[in-house]
Amino acid sequence: MNNLIKYFLNFFDPETAHKLAVSMLSRNYFISYRTKNLYTRIANLKFKNPVGLAAGFDKSGQCFQGIFQLGFSSVEVGTVTPFPQEGNNKPRVFRLYKDRAVINSYGFNNDGMEIVKKRLIDCKRRDGVLGVNIGPNKESKNPIEDFKVTSSNLSNYCDYLAINISSPNTPYLRKFHDKDLLLEVIEATKEGMNQNSKYTPIFLKISPDEKYSQIDKIIEVALAKKIDAIIVSNTSIELPSDFLRKSKLVSGGLSGQPIFEKSTKLLDYINNHSKGKIGLVGVGGIENARQAYTKILVGASLVQLYTGLLYQGPNIVKVITNEIDQYLKRDGFKSILEAVGALNYKEAIKLNSIL
Repeated sequence: MNNLIKYFLNFFDPETAHKLAVSMLSRNYFISYRTKNLYTRIANLKFKNPVGLAAGFDKSGQCFQGIFQLGFSSVEVGTVTPFPQEGNNKPRVFRLYKDRAVINSYGFNNDGMEIVKKRLIDCKRRDGVLGVNIGPNKESKNPIEDFKVTSSNLSNYCDYLAINISSPNTPYLRKFHDKDLLLEVIEATKEGMNQNSKYTPIFLKISPDEKYSQIDKIIEVALAKKIDAIIVSNTSIELPSDFLRKSKLVSGGLSGQPIFEKSTKLLDYINNHSKGKIGLVGVGGIENARQAYTKILVGASLVQLYTGLLYQGPNIVKVITNEIDQYLKRDGFKSILEAVGALNYKEAIKLNSIL
């Protein structure tokens, strides 16, 4: 069945296939998969296993309950903006099959916070941790205010908020990696949240393309402002040399296998330089258990994937959790949290025979 679903969806262009998958999941047309219970924690949030779905799939909160049925312990809805927007011009997503990669330039297409808010309120049950990824509208005159507004409207209805300053497809968004601007964004997000009745953990999603000197400042701000977790990382616009020819007519962010090494090295760096004082979510190039386990070993308490779902199909979480369970036993770890940050990048890569 898993291969049949992949085969069927690959008959369509990537965006049409995505829409069909969202529609099918919203109606629970997929099989429910049982996965290993491999509990982990970030910010006092308990996850039944370490595999979550990254933002960008369920952009408007239409199918997260169906995604939980695939075994994902968490779903990150969004990116959600204050007002609905269509995103960038089509075509805006391209599969690179041989490279197990995708380049997208969606541009925060979503239904807007009011519609998403209603969907979150109307959901009577959810079988996992629900995050909402927030960002500014493309034509916003005050992007920082957009973070405050979306935080105020949505933080009561999710388990965590993710501040997105890292998409390459919204002009000037990545400028918020600057220390002073990042402080403003975080303070605006917290100010919006303070208007509500509960505290919601805040995650920060960063770019893999920042210089490490800039990353040091981000770590400093995250610790000072008590950010609960850093999501490492979004897509990359720094394409490997062999991609320049393939993608010369395509712009956007690269995801999938080609950014595994870059995003994992960055994850390792942040874990070492934060001295384990902040929760980390590992994203980028995860398609199998060895890659997911490697990110855990270098510091991630939770991993997220998206492109891997496209190439491996809806049973990906079942396969990954079964194999991670075997790796934990092989290496003498009693839990996911015991394995988090146990090795450095080179040691983890060697152990898992990657690259």
